[in-house]
Amino acid sequence: MKISIKKSSVLTLFLSILCCLCLTGCADMLKKEDMDQTVERLIKALNEDDADQIYASMYPGVVTREQFDESYETVRQLWKKTDDHTTKLKAINTNKNFNQSGNSIVCQAQYYVYTQEQDYTIALTYLSDDIGEGVYQFNLNVGTEPVLLSGGFTTFRDNSALQWGLLALNVLSYLFILVTVVDILRKRPRLFGVWLVAALVFMGFWIQAAPGSFRINGSISAFAASAFKIYSRGIRRFTFMLPVGAIVYWCLRKKLLSQKLLNSK
Repeated sequence: MKISIKKSSVLTLFLSILCCLCLTGCADMLKKEDMDQTVERLIKALNEDDADQIYASMYPGVVTREQFDESYETVRQLWKKTDDHTTKLKAINTNKNFNQSGNSIVCQAQYYVYTQEQDYTIALTYLSDDIGEGVYQFNLNVGTEPVLLSGGFTTFRDNSALQWGLLALNVLSYLFILVTVVDILRKRPRLFGVWLVAALVFMGFWIQAAPGSFRINGSISAFAASAFKIYSRGIRRFTFMLPVGAIVYWCLRKKLLSQKLLNSK
């Protein structure tokens, strides 16, 4: 029995799926805009020390006023009023729940807030359901993860010649490893499986300097990379790694292949 499907039906199905995907993407974008506005309102209220405004933005009944005031006192001590700030969305996740008790949308987002005096991390959970909507959870912590300023492929405009040189060294190192792996598979020296693993081994050292601290250490690892990365907060990290496993293989290659030839006779 043959089943025939009209092209028009397939096209309609495809367009329907595409439409759903677009609507989902638009919904996520709108939710991001909503969370951006929410975090900006919270920052404004923190600068004005307006606890009433923050409490009014909370999800109905999530906390009592007494519980809120107790928690807000800790937030007040952490936050320093600022006239200028920038925010960066670190992560966002939206879940839509449909069940017999009702429909709900839960959006969780994490923001970095940079000010002239201090940096903060704000974690928000926003709940919207049949009962109401508002901030379900709000956490404020001092500090953020250091932001990469230069030294990576994504910061090419700000990289120095040294940083580009180390990135080029990484590319050459992995090309060298690729050639080594191909040669090992083709020639199959004695214990070639061990040499395949060894070809991925890097050895070197790293130096990290930050305000008030200085660290230096050796390192042995697989799939490592050399770099001189500069982060916010004055953190600098210099890493120099070489594919020693592949280098050792090529130094011993002639001897290994000679041993293989002798053993085969």
